[in-house]
Amino acid sequence: MNYVDIPWEEKQAALDAIQRLREEFAARGWFPASSGSLSMRVGRYKPDRFVFAITADETYWSDLSAIPSPSVGALFVDAASTPCEPTRLKPCSDAPIHARIYRMTGCGAIVHVHTTFNNVLSDYFAADGGVPLKGNELLKSLEIWETQAEVRVPILPNAAELPAILKQIPGSLDTRVPALLLQNHGVYVWGTNIAEAKRHLEALEFMFEALYRSLLLPPKEYHA
Repeated sequence: MNYVDIPWEEKQAALDAIQRLREEFAARGWFPASSGSLSMRVGRYKPDRFVFAITADETYWSDLSAIPSPSVGALFVDAASTPCEPTRLKPCSDAPIHARIYRMTGCGAIVHVHTTFNNVLSDYFAADGGVPLKGNELLKSLEIWETQAEVRVPILPNAAELPAILKQIPGSLDTRVPALLLQNHGVYVWGTNIAEAKRHLEALEFMFEALYRSLLLPPKEYHA
């Protein structure tokens, strides 16, 4: 499906959904210093041909922020992260990461946030290659139903050059876990739609915080 063939209502719904979620996450403090990004796929999907709405680089849209339109903060790009129509906006710098995840998973939406807990754990467990999550009830929010299930959220070493990050993604994805961490950077989480991506992120952030706080507990003392 070409961009021009995607119904206007679907495009507008994507822009509205991204704007609402952006405001919610900003209120939670999940977009510190204007970091983070959100995207939502529209239209039909093929691994090499798709369109998604993504948050814009704020340095390019801040001058337009007085315009009362959710489209100011997002734009539509193709599988190569190229804008689908003339615009003064520029896609956020990690748009190619979103595009690679769409290409590898076929998901419908991706959310990327920076929090204290996902940053600290991504560094603490970097040498292990992933953050271990075991037995937490909220694993069920990731459709993992086994009792005492254990998974690892993959951690990719961060790199100054984007191509180096993109090269790591295909070998790092875990089909059971709709997420990956960049060390000392943030987490990318996805779902079949933006509501599911949000649910996955909320579950993961709860489990990250629970794990972090458990690591601060003193060793148990056992008395005979």
